[in-house]
Amino acid sequence: MTQPNKDAVLKIFLQEFPREDRPRVLVDVQIAKPTGEKVVELLKKEGLTYDEAYASLQYAYNLIKYESNFLKL
Repeated sequence: MTQPNKDAVLKIFLQEFPREDRPRVLVDVQIAKPTGEKVVELLKKEGLTYDEAYASLQYAYNLIKYESNFLKL
């Protein structure tokens, strides 16, 4: 079984996750900001490229959206 083209997979994930120059203002900065910083540090630790990191975030977003009926968010 052949693996899908990496660029094609990235394009699919990035369609719904457009790049922005600055993050939007967070509703609860005291909780969201440190959590977001931990996520960014994990992405850096994994050595992901910019596009790979965005694709990972898109996947996480899609997964959270899918599991939203089962998670307390």
